[in-house]
Amino acid sequence: MGLVGRMAKFSKRVFPEKFLRNLDRRLESTKIALAAEEYVGVTFLVTIIVGVVVGFVGVLLQFPIPAPLLAPLAAFVTFPVLTLGVPYYLAQRRAAELERALPDTLRQIASTLRAGVGIDAAMDDIVKSQYGVLSQEFDRVVTEIRRGRTLDSALLALARRSNSPLYERAFHLIVEGIERGAALASVLDSVSKDIKEVHAIQRERQAATMQQVLFLFVVALFAVPFIVGLTVAVGGVQIGSGPAAGAGLPAEMSTIAMAYIVIQALICSLAVGVIRYGKMLKGLTFAVPFMVVAAIVFKVAQLIAGSITPV
Repeated sequence: MGLVGRMAKFSKRVFPEKFLRNLDRRLESTKIALAAEEYVGVTFLVTIIVGVVVGFVGVLLQFPIPAPLLAPLAAFVTFPVLTLGVPYYLAQRRAAELERALPDTLRQIASTLRAGVGIDAAMDDIVKSQYGVLSQEFDRVVTEIRRGRTLDSALLALARRSNSPLYERAFHLIVEGIERGAALASVLDSVSKDIKEVHAIQRERQAATMQQVLFLFVVALFAVPFIVGLTVAVGGVQIGSGPAAGAGLPAEMSTIAMAYIVIQALICSLAVGVIRYGKMLKGLTFAVPFMVVAAIVFKVAQLIAGSITPV
């Protein structure tokens, strides 16, 4: 058994079954062809490597945080980002791509059905069309139906794989219409129209909240890190010389200020998720870029202040 296999076995023993099951479902919604325990095992290895590299770089560059503390901190951040953040981001991006293509796809199937073609041939037509990921999903649906799976079950499985509440709602409505004997073409047209209305509401919300989001960007990522960086750098300068010299801020203040800036950027990303999408977890996709940008602005401000203040 290889190293990844051992780590996967270890992950299966350590992590709860519910966590692995949820992660497995999320990985199914991405292009990561790994089981949940295998993915966690690979993440363990990557986390260990990142911790060692960051600790080594911290020693070479003499970071204000000690290497024995920096390496575990880097590992503590890396593991949840890779285990939770990356699959969530990839699943959400794929779900958004699927949602964009769904209304046109349903309308095309409805038109094909009205032309007197069966549902199997209509879905084959979608597979041959240029709908990207959605064409691949319908190809899987067609294959499952040919292997004996019912149409209802195959469509509901597609909805689960999409990781999109909009998809689940749409296909549940379609399956319900089929079970009640409604005209499938009319059901598809109604669902397609409903999805277009939801997309219009989402676009209106994004336009209405653009000003608040830009305000958060400017304040949390640029204004506050820059001002705090200047303040800490200027405050750390020793005034005068000799016995009457005024002592500057302690060196630890830079580390404390940096931690404050990073935490504020994280909170800002969660606020963006609430304002723009109505879900706090959506903001986690912005967390790492926000924290990196805020930290860079803070350091740049310190460098600027250090270059203009007297030694």
